[in-house]
Amino acid sequence: MPFLDDDFVDMRCDDGSIWHLYWGDEVELVSSSAAGHRIKALEHGGKVRREGLVKASAKFRDTALLRLSMIDVQQGDGLILETPGRKTIFIDGGDNKLFARHAAFRFRGTTAADPLKVDLLLVTHGDADHFEGLNILQGTETEDGIDERQRLFIAPLRYYHNGMVKRPGKKPDGTTRKDLEMLGTTTEVDGVPFVTGLVDDPADVAEAERNKHFKPWVEALETWDARTEALTGAPMVRRRIDHLSTDAFDFLHEDGVTVELLGPISEPTPAGPGLRFLRTPPNDADMMLGTFPPPGKGSWSDSHTINGHSITFRLRYGNVRFMFTGDMNQESMARMRAALPNAALRSEILKTPHHGAADFDMEFLKEVGAVVSMISSGDESSAKEHIHPRATLMAALGKAARTTPAVIFCTELAAFFAMRGPSRDLEPGAGEKPVYFGFERTNYGIVHVRTDGMRVLAFTHSGERGTNEAYRFAVSANGDIAFAPRPVSVSAPKAS
Repeated sequence: MPFLDDDFVDMRCDDGSIWHLYWGDEVELVSSSAAGHRIKALEHGGKVRREGLVKASAKFRDTALLRLSMIDVQQGDGLILETPGRKTIFIDGGDNKLFARHAAFRFRGTTAADPLKVDLLLVTHGDADHFEGLNILQGTETEDGIDERQRLFIAPLRYYHNGMVKRPGKKPDGTTRKDLEMLGTTTEVDGVPFVTGLVDDPADVAEAERNKHFKPWVEALETWDARTEALTGAPMVRRRIDHLSTDAFDFLHEDGVTVELLGPISEPTPAGPGLRFLRTPPNDADMMLGTFPPPGKGSWSDSHTINGHSITFRLRYGNVRFMFTGDMNQESMARMRAALPNAALRSEILKTPHHGAADFDMEFLKEVGAVVSMISSGDESSAKEHIHPRATLMAALGKAARTTPAVIFCTELAAFFAMRGPSRDLEPGAGEKPVYFGFERTNYGIVHVRTDGMRVLAFTHSGERGTNEAYRFAVSANGDIAFAPRPVSVSAPKAS
């Protein structure tokens, strides 16, 4: 099947409606004439989504693209990567139903007997806003009261994580756990605690020692594991990875995709490999200058430790490089630069760390020198309001970019809300106003990047269907960037 080779192509369907297609979308060419090309627009699995006519000037290509989507999950991360060889990778999944809803729409028609094969579930670290949405995704299989189109059955071949399993905040005796007790067994080396209770399988941690998000996560893994083994004859691979796991992404080589695994950086201890505890950073604007607490300053922090040791990697396809950073922070970024001095960080596309938090390392961002920076953040509730993205981070991304122009996308800013006026909750909670002035989110702020290894298209959608903020550029073998004046759009043929 061919693929579209223009950035944006409008197709006139037989009912007169206009369907919007994008560079790299797979199609079936039915016929060609002076009036245009009759095509079938295909979705995952080769199913026909729509049929219609595109202009005769529309171009086609024989090879597929690498496609990355940052899903708008509000507060959290959730990305889907699809390789030219049709491999599918889920990177995190947010902490609400939004990732599951998008994935179910994108990969429609799955069943327990015919699931979506996911080549890798990669959970960068064990904070709920990075994997609770995957628990919800598994729950769609049996959830009552939802449409069949909202269900997604998957069979993951691999599950990678950083090896840390968070404990409940309270011990069995009711006392509060200290930060140094939240991530399992620790070993002290030269006055520095290291997390050494690292596991390949979270099920190896006693149920009473898993927090409320890890308990259903183990159950979800068991469900998927049984399905994967029934489908492939082999169980799902469950694996803790760190910067020494050099073979973890070998399965992508046949697609022309290579991965350099940069973190978490494990260190030897008397109890085996360990991930050092990190400290609470200062809360001031000097973070942008690259300062961080000198040795012995700042308290040990379980949250900064699990964030800083996110799975971090650089993915390359052709000339184009993607940097994935999870929730890295300033201390872990600085340590990565020091520990891996020969690891090139230069990348065209940056998954901005920690939703645009102020806890970042300026020198790291400058070494990356991103052309496109992607930030996942959004308003969800006052309990999850962290003022992301921070103003200093936004300024830093612009300053660290290697080119002018440079692009900074934020899921929160790409979303669109329509004013609806007086509204009422069907089931108002206690203390809520029965009538309020309402808005409806009519467009989610999903960020897309597509590339053939040289040409890159980065775009978002808008409140007006068919209108996109989009940028196109080419990357040379030595990393030089050449922006096109604008993407190429092919309008729909006139109605006959």
